[in-house]
Amino acid sequence: MIYLVSNNTSFLNDFEYISLSDSIEKLKDLDEIGNDTETTGLSCHTKSLLSIQLGNKDFQIIYDIASYNGIIPKELKEFMNNYNGIWILQNAKFDLQFFYKQNVILKRVYDTMLAEYILTIGLQDDGRDLKTLAWKYCGASLDKTIRGKIVKVGLTKEVILYAANDITYLPEIKRKQLVAIRHNDLENALNLDNAFVRVLAYIEYCGIKLDWNKWVVRTEQLLEDSNNKKNLLEDYLFTHGGERYKGSLDIFTGKPECLINWKSAQQVIPVFKSFGIDCTTKEKGVVKESIEKKVLQFQIPNNKLLQYYFDYKESVKQADTYGYSWKKLINEATGRIHCSYTQILKTGRLSSNEPNMQNLPSDKATRSCFVVEPGNKMICADYSGQESIIMANFAKDEALLTFYKNGLTDMHSFVAYLLYPQLQTIPINEITNDFLEEIKNNHKDLRNIAKKAEFAIGYGGNGSTIAKNTGVSEAQGKKVYDTYFEAFSGMKQYFDYVLWKTEQNHYIQYNNVTKRKYFIPSTDPFIDFADFDDWTWEGKEYKKARAEIQRKSQNYPIQGSAADCSKLAGIIFYNNLIARGWFNKVKICNMVHDKQ
Repeated sequence: MIYLVSNNTSFLNDFEYISLSDSIEKLKDLDEIGNDTETTGLSCHTKSLLSIQLGNKDFQIIYDIASYNGIIPKELKEFMNNYNGIWILQNAKFDLQFFYKQNVILKRVYDTMLAEYILTIGLQDDGRDLKTLAWKYCGASLDKTIRGKIVKVGLTKEVILYAANDITYLPEIKRKQLVAIRHNDLENALNLDNAFVRVLAYIEYCGIKLDWNKWVVRTEQLLEDSNNKKNLLEDYLFTHGGERYKGSLDIFTGKPECLINWKSAQQVIPVFKSFGIDCTTKEKGVVKESIEKKVLQFQIPNNKLLQYYFDYKESVKQADTYGYSWKKLINEATGRIHCSYTQILKTGRLSSNEPNMQNLPSDKATRSCFVVEPGNKMICADYSGQESIIMANFAKDEALLTFYKNGLTDMHSFVAYLLYPQLQTIPINEITNDFLEEIKNNHKDLRNIAKKAEFAIGYGGNGSTIAKNTGVSEAQGKKVYDTYFEAFSGMKQYFDYVLWKTEQNHYIQYNNVTKRKYFIPSTDPFIDFADFDDWTWEGKEYKKARAEIQRKSQNYPIQGSAADCSKLAGIIFYNNLIARGWFNKVKICNMVHDKQ
């Protein structure tokens, strides 16, 4: 049954009209309510609500918000703010922002899309939209063809029918998802993410303020830096046997133009080869030539041309990625940048895009461009060594525990101490922060290798990974890898254990609190690990698949548990600011893994 609450009488012959008070009377005793919106666009700051639809399979109430000039009626707003049951939404992050815009804060949320993510991480990369879920759990076929027309046509009879259908199946989807959630012991993970979606919606809603004038100055500096690095590259080329690449003199600079287009691999490869640089690589058994950094990594430390080239490429990337194009990202209504977040990656972490606010350069010039309005302050809260501490708790490694028990702070110097005998001038229990500071200042090269080895191993890498990341030989990379696990023997035992557990369960469990899982699909050759004697694939392919699962089983529990900790911190902070009446006064502007 579809009910319509509207000031527009044009639908009298199509739907049963109901008063605002009567509609709330129908809803107030329900334990859960399906909730959805139709809007005039994607941004809550520049677009408005067309309708709110509330209900379940038995009845759906369509609130024609457009007939109230886009403003949620006071009586409905009070009901939504005070309702203590569960609101069931699909992709709640979107709808919540339109509610935030009108100071409507839902208390308890269940997101069918997030539940499906939690149930299927590792098994699929898509298929979590409402149409798919309605068919999967209810056998219902939803017609979504009208969705793209809603912005143009507004609230029509067809749109009202479509809107009602979008909440009809939400309670049934929830009920059947929960059966699978409980079967897989994922209730804590789901509860965490359902609580956190309110926080993430608030972060997107708040956005962050960019000082455009500062950004322009910084961009001009990036472009100047890029030009200077190009000059260094070309000067080196011309003075070291590359005379033939000189063109005519530039009328403005008086310098010879370079005939090489540095963006063209076809032109750059012959130049590199003439300087004795090996550009060959093999992909899937096919030998080809490449100028990618990962291919040329080993040759960079001993080749000035490559050093200048990749310095230049990085400066171009910085100027292109973080330059004038950011002007279009500033919201015209708020003057702030509102990026979009993905709440659950395979690792359990967040990601952001349009733009990526989690991967900005860390230099002071860039950071100084993000500002607050007059009278406000920006506060940054950051975990200290979050993933390393999680690793120490999981592995119970003696060396790691010594580091934290003794109040040491520089993990990278500590790892360098354990990797290189020449640094071990005092016993491990006598190490102080001053001693580690000396390593940092006097042995930067060894510390840098230790740092990259630490991250490589933490992310499931091996000796080859360390070699690629540090520019040392394969043999040296393997030696660092072996020495690392001699020093951190508890970590080796832990990594062996989690791989064994993955073999037994056919999933990777991130921790024993949320019990979040990465499921290994039945098509993955790792599933048949126990039947290797009967394996029909080539051994090489099998080993590659097993190595990939090993990498994930080492890395995902650390990253995923760190993400769970950060989400919990976000929930605590958000609930506190709501309780204190600070909504829209204290803004959460960004979240970068372990930092808010």
